[in-house]
Amino acid sequence: PRASSSRREYAMELYFARQDLLQSGATNRDCLKVLPLGKGKKSQKVAVGDTDGVLQLFGMKKQERSTAFKNLPVGEAITNVTFGKQALQQDKLFVASGSTIRGVNKKGKEFFKYVTNMTEQIHQIEISDNNIWASGEYSYNHFDNSKEKASFMANDRINDLALAPIDVVSELPNAVLGCQDRFVRVLQNSELYYEASLPSAVMCVRNAPSPADGSHVQKVLYGMASGACGMLHFDTEQISKGWTIPVGKGAAVHAISNELDFTADGVNDVVVGRDDGTVEVYSFDVSTQPQLVFSKCYNESVTTIDGGFVTSEKSQEIIISTFSGKILSLSNRSEMEEVASAQSAAESREKTILTLRRELEMLHDRVEKEREKYSKISEDLIAVDRHFNISQRFTLNPDDASYSIVLETPVPMFTVALHSDIPLDLLDSAQNAAIMSLSPPDPANGAYCLATYRCQESINRIEIKLRTIEGRSGTLRAFVIPRLAPKTCQECVFHIKPLCLHQRVQKVDDQRPMNELRIGGEFSLVDMHTWVGSCLPEVPPRAQDEVVSSFRNVLLGTVLLARYRSGDAVFCSDNATVLAVLREGITNQANAQKVRVTLALDFRDETIPHFCELVHPRLEYLLSLSHKMQLIEALQEVRIQEEDISFLAPEYADILENAELIKTEFKQQPRQLDYLHGIVQDLYIDWHKLGKGVNVKSKLGGLKQVLHNYNPHELVQFLMAG
Repeated sequence: PRASSSRREYAMELYFARQDLLQSGATNRDCLKVLPLGKGKKSQKVAVGDTDGVLQLFGMKKQERSTAFKNLPVGEAITNVTFGKQALQQDKLFVASGSTIRGVNKKGKEFFKYVTNMTEQIHQIEISDNNIWASGEYSYNHFDNSKEKASFMANDRINDLALAPIDVVSELPNAVLGCQDRFVRVLQNSELYYEASLPSAVMCVRNAPSPADGSHVQKVLYGMASGACGMLHFDTEQISKGWTIPVGKGAAVHAISNELDFTADGVNDVVVGRDDGTVEVYSFDVSTQPQLVFSKCYNESVTTIDGGFVTSEKSQEIIISTFSGKILSLSNRSEMEEVASAQSAAESREKTILTLRRELEMLHDRVEKEREKYSKISEDLIAVDRHFNISQRFTLNPDDASYSIVLETPVPMFTVALHSDIPLDLLDSAQNAAIMSLSPPDPANGAYCLATYRCQESINRIEIKLRTIEGRSGTLRAFVIPRLAPKTCQECVFHIKPLCLHQRVQKVDDQRPMNELRIGGEFSLVDMHTWVGSCLPEVPPRAQDEVVSSFRNVLLGTVLLARYRSGDAVFCSDNATVLAVLREGITNQANAQKVRVTLALDFRDETIPHFCELVHPRLEYLLSLSHKMQLIEALQEVRIQEEDISFLAPEYADILENAELIKTEFKQQPRQLDYLHGIVQDLYIDWHKLGKGVNVKSKLGGLKQVLHNYNPHELVQFLMAG
């Protein structure tokens, strides 16, 4: 791989020059570290660990990469790379892979190896003297001299680990956990010290530099799955929130740093790396709130952000790693430094080209020899196994009630095929440059959606947006075929829950009118937790004592409250259909396990007008949009026939002026009006069947007529009358 190709990129207030430093294997999060400056050194080295288990350390000399060492694979993917916190440990690397932690010096020699007793794969480690803090998927452990000192089991997935000296009495720092259930948790040994609730899953936490004023308030940066990030202030008694960067249209935050000051205002800037490959820099030079001064998308998920003096001795730079293994430098150099760097790069370019040509010739000869050997032993065999890493995410977008599938591979994709056994709508996505082909559905064989995305040569990340309906569970399968030979594919499976448009929230308005479903029986807490998890998304895999959860439907705004323990469960919602779906899902699961349960329903009349009030703005908007779409063609015909259209009513003139915008909005809402009508019809049937024991399916024709000639008061009266 070559270390070359720099170009200037402009973003708002800051200029950055990109330079490709290295192409390693695919990388996990937090597997890149810029080592501190050594004695008498003016530039820093970069350590990278990849999913092949290879650890390497390199630096830059005269714009050429100089490799200090490159170790052989350790047999397992490297999941974290760090260096020790103590002064004597800062030139030593510590690497996590599987349940093992290794120490490697700057020459690549292994000086330490510890096989922990953790049953999960280690995702994050922090090292200070003889202390090791490690987190897996759900467990956290603190080891002292290779002996377990403390442990903690989280209810939901631990996404990140940081250390912060919050308890000033303690000699050791506190562990700070960023968790999937929307909490930042601070630990004191094995106990929960305190926790802070946030609006979205916490993807990363980082300890900010200590304040210069000598105060004991510790600051911790956080980034969330929603795309928002901010700062929390910790002291010995409480947590308070500092500045925040709002969600906007940003992808999930995978990395955040507060170590560099590019604007030279004496306050460190915030650097954010996102899931979609965007790198952002926020400054505080004009306000106490961070202001965006740089933004650039590199089209690959950012896995780590660090900084230092790597390619230049005079200016600091951002060093980032991407999922496919690209190691990039973003340097905020002056114009003169940039010219000098370009001249230096030009001088070494010829030498680099000659070296690469020699390497290519040698590789060509080796490939030919291997082909000959392969052809001799594989005359009667077919090569079918070609494994490659896939990063996959299936997330709900609360803004438009759609789902996003993000698939990313370290090699270019050839084709992605989708198969769904339930109906869904595929939407246009600005992030998707692939060409989509739809095949006719085949419900008889369980194929309600069949689609193929043909990718361009350079695409190794694809985002697919889709919209599904509640009430049915199903499976969506994505078959990823890379641009490799021989052609093979890997399957990614995504489970769609019956209440898939519900999002977990910390608190809801419990003063609104609610219907109630109570379930009793000889079931355990684990049984009920499993049954609820089969119906609702974002249910943590672990449950303790009694579970209390709140959910909100992102499309309608209705809510669901769940409280359950062994032998007793209560569910409350302002939407009767939600309780009907839960009732069906839980009874089916209980019957399959031969567990006897009792059911009691209490439906309140006040929930019908309340539900209609929630649905009204959406229904009115979609009816208006549909009406405007019907008028566009006729109005455009009038404009062609008439030179002067000033006689048109202002409403029609506005439709003509915004015709393209209306078409775009309508395209983003396929069958949404029919879906909302279906929701109202389901409520009508469930309310009367379960609440009053009356079958009203024969009256659906009248309800459809009321919806067609929509009037909110008439709709409420019809639903209540039955």
